[in-house]
Amino acid sequence: MRVAQAIAQVPQRPTDLVTRYGGEEFAVILSNTETDGALKLANTIQATIAEINIDHQNSDVSDCVTLSMGVASLIPTVEQSIEILISYADKALYTAKDQGRNRAIAYNVT
Repeated sequence: MRVAQAIAQVPQRPTDLVTRYGGEEFAVILSNTETDGALKLANTIQATIAEINIDHQNSDVSDCVTLSMGVASLIPTVEQSIEILISYADKALYTAKDQGRNRAIAYNVT
């Protein structure tokens, strides 16, 4: 609950959406945001989570809760579906996990 609340407090625009997407996954939807802006927000979210310093005793990565994030950016077209965007974000998330966790990786959907 504390993680969800912390994530939800970071995006500031009325069009930004934070939602749970699975058990331990969240989606942050940012309209009119390019990859660099999304990565900056991801870094702010990571810093916010680090500040609240939630114990994570069973982790091999850190004593505190950390976040691995997959960022995907897409300029919508008729040919591009939401599933493509989700697929790229998921791919980026698993790349972040494979690279040691506690990081954000971005892919641009082409």
